[in-house]
Amino acid sequence: MTVVSVPSPRRLTEKEQIFHDGLTEHLLWALPIAMLELLSRPSCALEQQRKASAAAVGGRGDAIQFHSKKRTAEAGQQLDLGLAYLAISTPGGITRFGVHACAAPHDNCPADAGSPNQLESTT
Repeated sequence: MTVVSVPSPRRLTEKEQIFHDGLTEHLLWALPIAMLELLSRPSCALEQQRKASAAAVGGRGDAIQFHSKKRTAEAGQQLDLGLAYLAISTPGGITRFGVHACAAPHDNCPADAGSPNQLESTT
């Protein structure tokens, strides 16, 4: 299991860049934990988690960017779990929000020690 930072384009405004950088830093810490949590669950529970994450992020995802006392923590946790689900269930993992996460080594993985894209690893 690997989670690494990858280069991403600069954002249009300083505020957007600050948000993106904060999200990247959060995911570098949170995704390995969420991936381990999901890997410890029975496979039948993963489909339920996928649905719950999709509904929460789809319905309350704006709370991640525009903080809400009641919704931000839940939406953020569901984003973490949803991305973790994708990382462990998608061959080759995922690359989103300045982070690459995968469950197993694969061709052209940004976590490859020889890759010029590897910035930081939390495996």
